[in-house]
Amino acid sequence: MTYRNPWIDPRVAAVRAEAARDYLLRHGWAQAPSDRSRLLPFEKTADDGTVLTVFLPTEEQARDFRQRVIELIGDLALGEDRSAFDVLNEILPPSVSSAENPNGLPLSAPRSPGPPTSLRAE
Repeated sequence: MTYRNPWIDPRVAAVRAEAARDYLLRHGWAQAPSDRSRLLPFEKTADDGTVLTVFLPTEEQARDFRQRVIELIGDLALGEDRSAFDVLNEILPPSVSSAENPNGLPLSAPRSPGPPTSLRAE
């Protein structure tokens, strides 16, 4: 699946509601009371005392499930002061999160010290 926004990691398609819920609980988020079942609110108090709220999508067959997962990951990254890439890696099972970087290179691929040859000034 491809996304209109090139910043979206295509691995979001592998996120399952239960895995996202487990992530939230491991990171100190608590489910808040709600009469909704499609989007469950989770709350956490920030260091400055602000109560942060994120919404966990629960219906994986819903048309907007992937969009809600993208929003959840973005909100978690902002609330936890982490990169969305790191949040996604931790939500995904190890077989998905460690297999490849979003650009397709293995995580263990050596990094070159400079820019790619095609970007160097002539």
